[in-house]
Amino acid sequence: MAEITDDARNKFIQAGKIGKLALEKAISEIEPGALFLTAAEKAEGLIREMGAKPSFPVNLSINNEAAHYTPAPNDKKVFRTGDLVKVDIGASIDGYLSDNAATVEVGENGRNSDLIDSTREALNKAISVLRPGSRVRDLGRVIGETITSHGYKPVKNLGGHGVGRYDLHSAPFIPNYDDQNGNVLRPGQAIAIEPFASTGIGMIHNGPGGNIYILSGTKINQDEPVYRNFNTIPFASRWLKDVVPDPASYLRSMIKARQVSEFAILKEHSGAMIAQSEHTILILEDRIVVTTQ
Repeated sequence: MAEITDDARNKFIQAGKIGKLALEKAISEIEPGALFLTAAEKAEGLIREMGAKPSFPVNLSINNEAAHYTPAPNDKKVFRTGDLVKVDIGASIDGYLSDNAATVEVGENGRNSDLIDSTREALNKAISVLRPGSRVRDLGRVIGETITSHGYKPVKNLGGHGVGRYDLHSAPFIPNYDDQNGNVLRPGQAIAIEPFASTGIGMIHNGPGGNIYILSGTKINQDEPVYRNFNTIPFASRWLKDVVPDPASYLRSMIKARQVSEFAILKEHSGAMIAQSEHTILILEDRIVVTTQ
């Protein structure tokens, strides 16, 4: 695999810096009674103010939800004391993406602080052993052992992923346990390491839609407004108000034509709590660079 060009590296790094600031902004807006919509729009607004675009709609997933909820247009949902919120966001510079996440408790009651710490520690330990030539299963082993040492279960059917240009979830899959996969990470790759820990059985399933969409047709029409504005990255239904005159009708027609599909909210199978931490990392010839740190 070819080394990442200087231009691509610089754009990945800039996207990471902006993504980190957006994550911090979203977290700062989370308090009892605050609107999900306000937190989302302020965090995504910061990304745009800094000359980038969101890599995807900010995910604000609570309690037994692992991922894929973003506020709908005019959403009235509010954060409540004790909610365990996974905040997942990133920035795009010319299609070069960042993806980072953290988990916070609303009201900071500390009930799930060790669960949160287990994912943060797992992420840091995985990064500490990551080198050009590392096997993904070895990262998964470190993640799984760390989460298990805290008394929790790593989520086995979720994990990290490659990050390509305009491609948020590319190969390889980075497991949260040793899955016996011998794939090796090579210079020239960008990846997101994304530990998920559960107080339950450590498996997730698809729930209802979470207001996040992506182009999914086999033949993408590059004249479509969604492609012109978002390319092949996920987008929110609330973003369409600036793109088409009648967002609801447009979205319905694109879904009916199977040109657009909706992401399902991912839920812990036993209804248990889930925490998440995430960074984006560049693998270079002689080192790694954590872009979102």
